[in-house]
Amino acid sequence: MPRNVKNISEPCDSYLERISLFLKNWRKGEGLSQREFGELADTHRNSIYHIENIDTKSYNVLTLLKCINATGLTVSQFFNYID
Repeated sequence: MPRNVKNISEPCDSYLERISLFLKNWRKGEGLSQREFGELADTHRNSIYHIENIDTKSYNVLTLLKCINATGLTVSQFFNYID
């Protein structure tokens, strides 16, 4: 297990995985590189890497909100798609 990952319960781990996969698939579907999506979300491309990398789970709520905003979805819509 990577150093920066704390014990995460299975339901939370599954939810984080779905968030990561949704954002990665959305970005690829739009034909955007991680750098381009980072610019759109006003965050560094490394932050996009971390939010998409299922193993790291080392991003914060602000980064997630920036990414959601960049998709053009509301937070409610985003989480409805995740469910």
